[in-house]
Amino acid sequence: MTQQNQDQQASIANQLILQGDLSKLSAGDKVRYYNGYCERMGLDPFTKPFDILRLNGKEVLYCTRSGTQQLNKLHKVSHTITSRDTNADAGVYIVTSKASLPDGRCTESIGAVNIAGLKGEAYANAIMKAETKAKRRATLDLLGLGVLDESEAETIPNASVGALQTMVEALPQMEVESVEVIEEDAELTIGRLAIAIKKASNIVELKAVYDANKHKIETNTFIKDQLKARKNELLKG
Repeated sequence: MTQQNQDQQASIANQLILQGDLSKLSAGDKVRYYNGYCERMGLDPFTKPFDILRLNGKEVLYCTRSGTQQLNKLHKVSHTITSRDTNADAGVYIVTSKASLPDGRCTESIGAVNIAGLKGEAYANAIMKAETKAKRRATLDLLGLGVLDESEAETIPNASVGALQTMVEALPQMEVESVEVIEEDAELTIGRLAIAIKKASNIVELKAVYDANKHKIETNTFIKDQLKARKNELLKG
């Protein structure tokens, strides 16, 4: 690797690690990073728990509604609304939510929305959104994830969201030809597991993938359906 390439790689790593900026990564590398991030969090990447927010030339991950729901279930996070306040002068409605873990650790976060001039259904929706924002922010703060929540990302001016989904869907097809060998005892990540299932050319190979990854397959509806569909394809010849 030339010095120029080394410097470029170091710059990309610096942006990714220190700033969370994914903009310099290729489409494939973005999805691999996304899959790895989901794996570390214990989340199913195919339910899109995170997506990309583009702002001022940078791209960062933010947590979607699916992501916070999965995190709440996985870590058994409970929520209590500790206050609801209206600042009439500012035209803002504020909710404070307390998120707690079974071991007693807890934190509080607020969700605030603009209610100036709102009436009827628009007002009711704003009130509910404030509570949702408070709960989601409390979950992310409690679990130490330094990412934005979907409800926050949507309110940032000049920001573009939702750039990752097509890449996530396309990656297995992009990479399927690169999977040369299915190791019988090699446990795979969710993304690679989907590829291995698609690559299996006969029932014996498919069974090897299942045996090595039984727990992940049985606890992941998407992967389980993929396995069943591939099995039916192979049985039909």
